[in-house]
Amino acid sequence: MLTFLSSGPGLGVLLISAGMLAFEISLSRIFAVQQFHHFAFVVISLAVMGLAASGTLLAVLRRRPALASLALAYAASVLAAYGVVNWLPFDSYSIAWDGRQVAILLLYFLAACTPFVFAGWAVGAVMVDAGELVRRPYAANLAGSALGCLLALGALASAGAEGAVLLASAAGLLAAAAFSGTRLHRLALTGMACGLALVAVLRPGVLELKLSPYKPLSQAMLLPDARRTLTRWSPTARVDVVETSSLHVFPGLSLNAGVELPRQTALFIDGDGPYPITSMTTDDPAAAQLADHLPTGLPYRLRPAGAVLILEPGAGLEAQLALAAGAARVDLPVEEPLVFDLLQGPLAQSSQGLLLDPRVVVLERSGRGALAGPGVGYDLVVFALSEPFRPVAAGAFSLTEYYALTWQALSDAFARLGPEGILVLTRWLGNPPSESARAWATLLLALEKQGVAEPGPNLLAYRSMRTGTLLAARRPFTPDELSQARGFLERNGFDPIWLPDLEPSELNRHNRLPSDVYHQLFTDLLRRPRQTLARYEFNLNPPSDDRPYFYHYFRWRQTPQVMAALGTQWLPFGGSGYLVLLALLLLVMVLAGALALVPALAWRATPRLPRRWLIYFGCLGAGYLWVEIPLIQRLTLLLDRPALALALVLFTLLMASGTGSLLSERLPLRPALAGLVGLLAVELLVLPALVRLGLPWGLPARATLAAGLAAPPGLLMGIPFAAGLRRLQATLPGAVPWAWAVNGAVSGVSGVLAALITLDWGFGATLGLGALAYVAAWAAAGDSGASMAASEGLA
Repeated sequence: MLTFLSSGPGLGVLLISAGMLAFEISLSRIFAVQQFHHFAFVVISLAVMGLAASGTLLAVLRRRPALASLALAYAASVLAAYGVVNWLPFDSYSIAWDGRQVAILLLYFLAACTPFVFAGWAVGAVMVDAGELVRRPYAANLAGSALGCLLALGALASAGAEGAVLLASAAGLLAAAAFSGTRLHRLALTGMACGLALVAVLRPGVLELKLSPYKPLSQAMLLPDARRTLTRWSPTARVDVVETSSLHVFPGLSLNAGVELPRQTALFIDGDGPYPITSMTTDDPAAAQLADHLPTGLPYRLRPAGAVLILEPGAGLEAQLALAAGAARVDLPVEEPLVFDLLQGPLAQSSQGLLLDPRVVVLERSGRGALAGPGVGYDLVVFALSEPFRPVAAGAFSLTEYYALTWQALSDAFARLGPEGILVLTRWLGNPPSESARAWATLLLALEKQGVAEPGPNLLAYRSMRTGTLLAARRPFTPDELSQARGFLERNGFDPIWLPDLEPSELNRHNRLPSDVYHQLFTDLLRRPRQTLARYEFNLNPPSDDRPYFYHYFRWRQTPQVMAALGTQWLPFGGSGYLVLLALLLLVMVLAGALALVPALAWRATPRLPRRWLIYFGCLGAGYLWVEIPLIQRLTLLLDRPALALALVLFTLLMASGTGSLLSERLPLRPALAGLVGLLAVELLVLPALVRLGLPWGLPARATLAAGLAAPPGLLMGIPFAAGLRRLQATLPGAVPWAWAVNGAVSGVSGVLAALITLDWGFGATLGLGALAYVAAWAAAGDSGASMAASEGLA
């Protein structure tokens, strides 16, 4: 194998595969910053659809370009794809009524898919030329792809997404040099690659990533005096800092406050925000007055001078308010390390040295890790409202995994309270109720899981003009505490939603509504949760760690209303991200069908692939994606951030699969498939428990656990594809490209299906379907290696 990697074709496959995966991960970050979600499943589907197209081209074209030419085309198409995505504006908010946006989106996908076509074409050509030694280029492809994950992480940290794209293209130029037959060409191509790497490090302004005009960062830059003063990248986030005198972010601030608001600096993560950095000294009486006029001021009065854990702390506003209200200790988990690095460095003065305050303890873990770890019983556990308002009608955030507000998270938070502790949760109001109502339903389920049989006496809920705040105490609230609560609400003009002894006359007095729908809905959810959840117009079922989609409110019965609104509302996706997934699935199925069937129509160029082989390679394509995607999503909880989970899981799976492909000659196929199915069944059962076990650990230990969970199935998943290609090469050598195309086409469809399945049934269901796909591959493999070809005969 080392001899092959040192050869021109082997090294070329390694380099172009590394560039391909670096581009794939960079593309997921570009979509996350530019638009509204990481869209990892879309990027994965685009990649495998490109590979499917390369297999189709290999199958139907008798003559193919030189390998060096294909690598050059890959390198050029990476740059072209970035140019299209960056300089051709796509407006997701007008796609429902502007047909041009559909065409632009298709062009986006075509441009992003093209590099994978050329890279797959080159890799597939080397695999075809390898004959029965096909396992070697296949292993080089997987190993190079794994190394591309590391390249992407390093490039994102040092050069941002813009530089990462240039380095992915440079890897293609180096691959072209490896494939080239002349020394002069190799020197020239290597020099061009070094030039691209230099440009990546320098990152000229003309290459800067352009964001959707509807991203909050784009909106903030429209303010008259807005000035972006800093932009930093890490492997998992882009952080921008905007200075403006127009920013005042104090969610739920009472209209009766009458206080002078301190200056704030706007911080944006992946273009989303703002997360305010507040220039406020916490021992200033004005700061205490401000804290007392915000919805979270009440719990600090009920539990004065307490120990506080603040989850989702953003840029520290809630921590400053807690200290101003008299908290004795404030623990802050690190959700995004780059934010805390900036708050301790160049932005320390803007936050008045918040993280240097001796009462502040920075926990080197995310919120979920802090909740799962050992520690003192807190007087208050506060879920800060740090996210911007996200209207339910938009549907743009339906696919966002949000582990901070699953019922397991709230249950863990309640368990971390001391005997007198209170859990505090503030969310945005919507009309009809959505975000705050789902938070209430989730809190009720969490209390049930914690053994609170009659939660009513332990609960308070109230609303400002735009926010709803929920309090859940370890014990019932006393009459004196309820009297304090009423005084706080009256003084600030907040309206009660639920009090244990609420009188009808207390409802809807300050922030008047035609009908107090919040009180009625919250009461129904408390007294008749199942019936209320079943009949409500939105999906308010509590999200779980298996389905952590807090912003996914879609129900199928909404479809007629959504379709009727298409083209009449200026909202993204016509009211539901779910329907966009269905449209994308239809598009991908059409493309996949074409790519898989073209070789069959070109019967003179390609031997007919027997039905068992079609089933076998199709099942392998579906199975791999249905294991890979839920592992990435599930391990996001363990690793804190989607980008890190994507890179680490892909690296581990691909490296392990490369090893498995090398072992494919030594290990029997059907026992390997049976072992894989058994292993997936075991992981399906133990994965949630192991992830929860690892939550409090440090990052190296969690990364090791994640790799340990991904490597064994990855090893076994590398065997059947290499073994199948070797057997197919021995019996139907001309049909290998068709098998490559079928595998990629089915994978492309499976990537979108995985997102749909997960939304409705969870990660476990997707992983279970992956196991079933490998069962079908086991059945298609027959009783022996020869039966797969012999039973069908040659066409």
